Amino acid sequence: MAINLSAEQKTRGIGAEQEEVLTFYKRLFNYKFLYIFPPVKQNTIKPLVAIGREENLSFYNARDIDWLNFYHKVLTVETLNGESSIDQFFEHYEIDRLFPIRLNDECFGFLALGSHGRQSNHLENQIAQLIIRYLASLWHNHALLNDIEDSSKKTEQLLAEISTLLEVTQAIESGGNIQNLLEMIMQKCMNVMMVEAVSLMLLTKDKKELEFRVALGPKGKDVKPYKLKLGQGIAGTVALSGKPLLIPNAYNDDRFDPAFDRRSGFKTESILCVPLIYHNSVLGVVQALNRFDGKPFAEHDLSTFKIFSTQAALAIENTRLLHEAIENEKLKSQIAIASEIQHLIVPEILPEIPGLEMSGCYIPSQGVGGDFYAVQNVNEHETIFCIADVSGKSVPGALLVSTLHATLRAYLEFTTDLQVIMKKLNELIIKLSTADRFITLFISKFNSKTSKLDYISAGHNPQYLLREPFKISKLSSTGVCVGLIPFDYKIKSVDLKKNDMVLLYTDGIVEARDKNKEIFGEERLGKVLFENLKRPCDFIQKQIIRAVETFSPDAHQQDDLTLLVIRKTD
Repeated sequence: MAINLSAEQKTRGIGAEQEEVLTFYKRLFNYKFLYIFPPVKQNTIKPLVAIGREENLSFYNARDIDWLNFYHKVLTVETLNGESSIDQFFEHYEIDRLFPIRLNDECFGFLALGSHGRQSNHLENQIAQLIIRYLASLWHNHALLNDIEDSSKKTEQLLAEISTLLEVTQAIESGGNIQNLLEMIMQKCMNVMMVEAVSLMLLTKDKKELEFRVALGPKGKDVKPYKLKLGQGIAGTVALSGKPLLIPNAYNDDRFDPAFDRRSGFKTESILCVPLIYHNSVLGVVQALNRFDGKPFAEHDLSTFKIFSTQAALAIENTRLLHEAIENEKLKSQIAIASEIQHLIVPEILPEIPGLEMSGCYIPSQGVGGDFYAVQNVNEHETIFCIADVSGKSVPGALLVSTLHATLRAYLEFTTDLQVIMKKLNELIIKLSTADRFITLFISKFNSKTSKLDYISAGHNPQYLLREPFKISKLSSTGVCVGLIPFDYKIKSVDLKKNDMVLLYTDGIVEARDKNKEIFGEERLGKVLFENLKRPCDFIQKQIIRAVETFSPDAHQQDDLTLLVIRKTD
């Protein structure tokens, strides 16, 4: 028997095998017809399976629809007893019994049977219940598989974006011709964004015009000779304001200049345009036109493009600086570039977060270092704090810090689950770094609504939680260093109270040595904290650095000095 399956059947996992079972059941007990239809959402529905008779089913009123979707038992003409307009529904369609298909209190649909009005026997009902449980389980599992597939697609897209960013970072390290680098960056951008055309425009030396450095797409060669005045069109507007634009329909936006379309014959529909910014200075813009699927750009596309544009700007400026420095002194140029990378990564100004007071400090030991800290407010109630120490310093350490920073930011666009982030981050660092390169890291998530601080400490030295009056607790390691071995990290949690203070720091603070090789140590650090517990976070941070440098005048030359002081104020 040939069975043609509808799109709706396929989306619910109903295959030819399942429909054959239902056909056999109908014939076995000589039913007039058999229907399977989904949960009722409107007055008229089309059955998913109709054996013996095919027609759409119509309900008399919305109250019956709501009642039917929440009813848990088998319905028969006898149990209805004419008390509901559903009785008319049964009579009109010659339905004798209606079985709800449910699993874990979720309604997946209904099995309707018409049997010439005869009474059913015990065996019929038992088989019907088996079929119902089978269908409910089938549909539930199929829904789970769809969720897994959706999650897998998002993960694949995320990994593609991260892989592209890492390739750009490797290109910066290797140097090479700057034009080739720019073309490589934009080609990667085009692949990641899945768009018809991309371009990169840089400001001229007088900063009055934008000129194309790269234009990829079907009309790229046609537009590349043209220049754009600052403030003209979408790209000129973005370069002037330093703020990105998402344009769902170009021709409905007054800022759009259709001159390029007229010259080239290209039809612009949707636009993403993001400034290339380095040290608060606009270098130019990157622009993406028209998604391949024909849909207008969405906020997710803008978020992805902004992350990529940040790395692109960094790559452009670092490559330029690298080539300039090589002409004078190779070693000095590498350190200068890596230092610029880290100044971009470490926040100069911490975000203002209601209910929290913060102060951070980062002093590299060699112009560039292997320490890193970040504060990111990811949504209305959740803030991520992270501090890390990469093994090895100078340029290699800074590059691994750059990778850590870019990867962490990319993951936080999609999830705030610390275990997921740490698992993926650990796998990536293992893949990208050598055996002698690893990272000690402390990452935490503070929820302002619940006042709970979740954290994972990957081989990092114990961090401090201080409470009045003068009580100190250690937030100890919960797993191995990042980049050593595959590991499932565990989360620990603490509830923060008003005036509680958390100190995050790297080992350069406690391991600073004086001229007699004695270390500063946790005892001296604790003393500074207790003596200044009620002082502002900025004062405490400066007192710690002052105490370390007084004890060990060349402490900042021995190791990076990094710390972050956080106090809950309400």
